[in-house]
Amino acid sequence: MRMPRSLQARLALSVGVVLTALWLVAATVTAVILRGEMVEVFDSALRETAERILPLAVSDIIAREDPGLTQRLGALHRFRVILRDRSIRDLSPVPTGDLPSELAPLAQTLNTLFGRLHQAFDAERSFAANAAHELRTPLAGAIAQAQRLQAETLDATARARAAEMESTLKRLTRLSERLMQLARAEGSPLRLGHASDLRAVAQLIVHDLTRAAPDRVTLSLPDAPVMSDLDPDAFGILCRNLLENALRHGAADSPVAVTLSPQGRFSVANDGPALEAGTLARLTTRFERGATKASGSGLGLAIVAAIASRIGTEVTLTSPRPGQTSGFEASLMLPVTA
Repeated sequence: MRMPRSLQARLALSVGVVLTALWLVAATVTAVILRGEMVEVFDSALRETAERILPLAVSDIIAREDPGLTQRLGALHRFRVILRDRSIRDLSPVPTGDLPSELAPLAQTLNTLFGRLHQAFDAERSFAANAAHELRTPLAGAIAQAQRLQAETLDATARARAAEMESTLKRLTRLSERLMQLARAEGSPLRLGHASDLRAVAQLIVHDLTRAAPDRVTLSLPDAPVMSDLDPDAFGILCRNLLENALRHGAADSPVAVTLSPQGRFSVANDGPALEAGTLARLTTRFERGATKASGSGLGLAIVAAIASRIGTEVTLTSPRPGQTSGFEASLMLPVTA
């Protein structure tokens, strides 16, 4: 090839070569940049696809290669559900028959812990019940002596002190009875294998507590029997505590309303100043009493709450009474049979 002789031709050729080289360099750089961006786009797309497909693929692979694994995981899920749903008072052993062998020792250790807690709570309840029972006889004797002292003494001061002693001993007697009831509510079986009519128990308790003033209570019962497998003694304890609480803290000039519905809803309501929400929330705590000057052990509603928890329900405390501006109502649903 012959080179151009003129200077202009040579310059044109040089410029053309330089421009061609620059174009090639620009094209190469552009290709490299585009390649990197395309790689990033493809990587992002593959990553998103993998995140969506991988869980399904893993489940499918597990189901195909090891059918027993799914069953073992199902047993573990059932074990977790059993622990989650059981009552706080249920310390019976958890079934471990279908658990994987690797988890069986853990479940056995958990059941051992439940057993120890059950024994400790039983010992506590037995001590409270036995101590309260043993106190009944000496307390009755002390009350009789205080009453005799009041009848025989001529000194007014001594008579007043004897009366105060009698009142204190009677409060201690009521407290021991409440402790026995609480031990019964927390430990003994409350559901029986046969049903009885709850109306008869309610009538008996109301009659027993209103002998001196029958107009203090209005009792509303359905015409048909309200059959329940709840232990009549347990319902009697529940009814007595609610009614005594209502009579003690309610207005003396307004009757207490006791109602049992055919569906098993039992309620006791009285009239009096409305209680604050914070006070209501504490009333089922042991030895907790509202802002009242009336005497009491602070165990009545705690016993009712314990019985309700044992039979799978709860006590609802409302103040003021529904549809009114004052008063107090305690209600709960009792188990009834068809």
